[in-house]
Amino acid sequence: MSAQLWTDRAREHPLECDHCHYPIPGDPEESDDGRYCSIACREAAADESTLPDPEAYKRFVTGVEPIDSLVPNGVPADSFLLLSGDEGTRRAELGTELVWRALERGEPAVVVSFANPPTATLERFYGNGWNVLPALENDRLRIIDCFTHRLDDRDEFREHRTDWATFVGEAAGDAIVAVRDPSDRREVANTLHRALDDLEMTETGLVTIDSLDELESLLQEQLVHDFIKDVRATVCKARFVPIVAAATTAGQNGYPEEEYVFDGIVDLRLTDHLVADTRLKQLAVRKLIGGEVLPQWVTYEHEPARGLFAFGPNTDPQQVYDLGNASPRANGPR
Repeated sequence: MSAQLWTDRAREHPLECDHCHYPIPGDPEESDDGRYCSIACREAAADESTLPDPEAYKRFVTGVEPIDSLVPNGVPADSFLLLSGDEGTRRAELGTELVWRALERGEPAVVVSFANPPTATLERFYGNGWNVLPALENDRLRIIDCFTHRLDDRDEFREHRTDWATFVGEAAGDAIVAVRDPSDRREVANTLHRALDDLEMTETGLVTIDSLDELESLLQEQLVHDFIKDVRATVCKARFVPIVAAATTAGQNGYPEEEYVFDGIVDLRLTDHLVADTRLKQLAVRKLIGGEVLPQWVTYEHEPARGLFAFGPNTDPQQVYDLGNASPRANGPR
């Protein structure tokens, strides 16, 4: 059947399958309790198995303004996304905000931390005014600690923590899972899967990996590739749980050159070509398999509590920045 004929038939039969919820392109398979697009769906429904509406879990809106402005129909939930950016582009803050927006939606999240101890990872939230303590206590946020066991003297590290860091570490104790050998990619992957099982993360939630650069420092290039390939298959594709990982600018060495392993790539850059004597941050979506993308750069800035926000090419930087101290204005354009 030609594509045009298939489309015409679908228009003539605008029914939705009671099992898979997709349009019925031809004559429906009738049953006492509904209409189905195929015998497989009819038999599955007869076995009392149900599927959720695909729109409820197959795409998600990140809640981060600059990204959502470029991806009008949402991000496919089975995506492994790479945040690839220069130093100074607020790449770490973007990863933190993505987790916070998931928690705001009522979804669980897992942070795999290679670059920082768990208390420092949590401090990124508090530094933005985002209190994650309730999410930790309600078992909606899990931190996989791939940092602490790399320290030569872990006891000394704990002894010299501030009162605040000690409090946060103790309050989050049940939500922190230590990986004893972060250089063992299978141990890291297995720990991630256990966390997903504990939080019942299938068709919901988000996983972030704070630094593929740190992972590369622990593993050989091929092992990093294998780790990404494995968790992409077992987490993103099997569970419909997206993973977002951060790395320095792609194309330098190692895994970034193998861009095909990522479903989407978000580029972050600094540019001084737009406004004299002002270095601005810009973001673009280089690719997104299965998603619609606007092919343009968005200029953005970051502000505590607000997160990343976009502003247009005709905006006067004086409206966004207090150029005297190079920080975003609290009353900038909103």
